[in-house]
Amino acid sequence: MAHRVKVRGIYTTALTKLLLNSGYAIVDAPPEIRQRFSLPPTDEAPEILIRDREDHQGIEITGEPERLSLLIRLIQETLLDSVLLEFAVKAETPKEPDEEIEARDIARARFEFPGISKAYLDAIRSTVVPSLKNHHRLKILHDKKLGRFEAELLKFPQNKETLENRLFADWILAPLQKDGAVRLEQVRASGKAIRPREGILIDRQGETLTLKRSFAQGRYDGLNLPIEEGDYGLTEVREGSGYVKHAYFSRQGKLKGEYFNINTPVEIYPFGARYVDLEIDVACRAGEKPAILDRQELALLVKKGVVGSRLERKAIETAEDLVRKIR
Repeated sequence: MAHRVKVRGIYTTALTKLLLNSGYAIVDAPPEIRQRFSLPPTDEAPEILIRDREDHQGIEITGEPERLSLLIRLIQETLLDSVLLEFAVKAETPKEPDEEIEARDIARARFEFPGISKAYLDAIRSTVVPSLKNHHRLKILHDKKLGRFEAELLKFPQNKETLENRLFADWILAPLQKDGAVRLEQVRASGKAIRPREGILIDRQGETLTLKRSFAQGRYDGLNLPIEEGDYGLTEVREGSGYVKHAYFSRQGKLKGEYFNINTPVEIYPFGARYVDLEIDVACRAGEKPAILDRQELALLVKKGVVGSRLERKAIETAEDLVRKIR
């Protein structure tokens, strides 16, 4: 018997299509979704609830542990860079008047949907209803306005590429002002709080941003070098890139070393950029050979079920390719 799922949020159309294709039953669907998928009305209660996280950068899922485990596997096998930030099980006692009910285990999962996942969900949605490129990212930024542009797409499909380029330029790139403060939202795959990195945007070439950053006292990650007074860093982020490059300089402008953060493909936003740190890195001091760091940290994420093995291979390939290029 198909498990019954209720879906709410900006990913509803794409996830409904994915779930129906995978043998799940959709219940309590909104009228628009029932119409799109020709779903009959039903009063059956859901066994699994999927809804947006508050920031819309992924989803939260609730249900019995065994059912959730199967769904988590489907998501990770389908969405290459999806990251399971949290999975917890606790006993809950449903409250029913005048009826004693045994406690049951309820699982809750929290997923991040980075760039590849959003793009895949965009593609799935476009098989159901005309959708613009970067649909889900744009919907996070301007939900109602996007609806008006996609209504225009429905009338004038020949304008698709022009609309896509216009919205990406106007809604994402244009707000990034040179000499303005921007931030990088470096999401931790371990589920820890986001570690934002802030800097001044000193250059933008197309979809590549260069930030200048200053540092307090301490040491540089992976380089085992001290941070000295007057040191600064140049951080380069590029839309869709599987790494973020950090170059560290002395007060006099002499290169001290470079550090490459391996991550899910970078997503540019009006505030800067967002990506998930996959723990593995490449580092090299000036004039020395590069080295891959923290492979075991990435392997541990796979062992814990946080990321899939395909994403692990992609991250390792990115690191190995960087080492070859730097040499």
